[in-house]
Amino acid sequence: MNISIKLFVPFTLVLSLLGCDNKPVDAVVESNNGSAEKTHFYNEFLACNAGPDYSEANLKTGIGEFNALNLSDEIYWIGGYAPVEGKNTNSNGWWEIQWSSQEASQAGWQEWLADEEAQAWNESFKTVLDCDDTTIFGYETHFPGPESIALKSWDSFVAAEIACTFNEGKTTENLKTVLKEFTQWVGDSGTGEEFSYGVYIPVGEDEADFWWYNWHPDFDSMARGNANWEANGKEMAARLEETATCVAPNLYNGAEFYAAD
Repeated sequence: MNISIKLFVPFTLVLSLLGCDNKPVDAVVESNNGSAEKTHFYNEFLACNAGPDYSEANLKTGIGEFNALNLSDEIYWIGGYAPVEGKNTNSNGWWEIQWSSQEASQAGWQEWLADEEAQAWNESFKTVLDCDDTTIFGYETHFPGPESIALKSWDSFVAAEIACTFNEGKTTENLKTVLKEFTQWVGDSGTGEEFSYGVYIPVGEDEADFWWYNWHPDFDSMARGNANWEANGKEMAARLEETATCVAPNLYNGAEFYAAD
């Protein structure tokens, strides 16, 4: 995969938000048992394409070998996204890494680059999945819930990736309010099926002010959720449209590659 630490950071967690303001979305929420749970992370993306030796079997073998490496304790989750043909504005896929913080990412990459076994795996795996080593996209990420219907398994899933731009005069403060309202709407008016969503806020140059991700177990579930949104979410949709203008989604098939215990 030839991963390197060339942080361009258009998807990140610590700097200001494209000149809007530098107040991050709330870092913690209260869980059902009253304890504080972390919902604010630093996620990175690498653009990937199938290499000459790509196959489902070789990918599975390579991911198994990857999980046996000495990975940073500050990595919470790693997954992959394959674009759905005809439903995406680009042809490449993505390798996503979720870290506890940007500082942890920087330290973790240095450890990775100094690890001989990790670099040997890099060389062998890039013929299976070839990921761009010139740019790593970093994001401030926030996953508000609702916890009660979140995806139970991330072994496989589908994703809708939506690019959004703040309307004039709107900032992350407005987005924070909308996120709380949307989470409440999902709890009150959603289908009750497994569903998760997240907001990815770029730092630096990017085509969007933020990216909204919806995750479902499969596309049938996504279709039912979208139909319910069309029928019952008009008022909530109007609240979202007051804050930002969003484009049609890119659609992906996804799978979990690694999850911390």
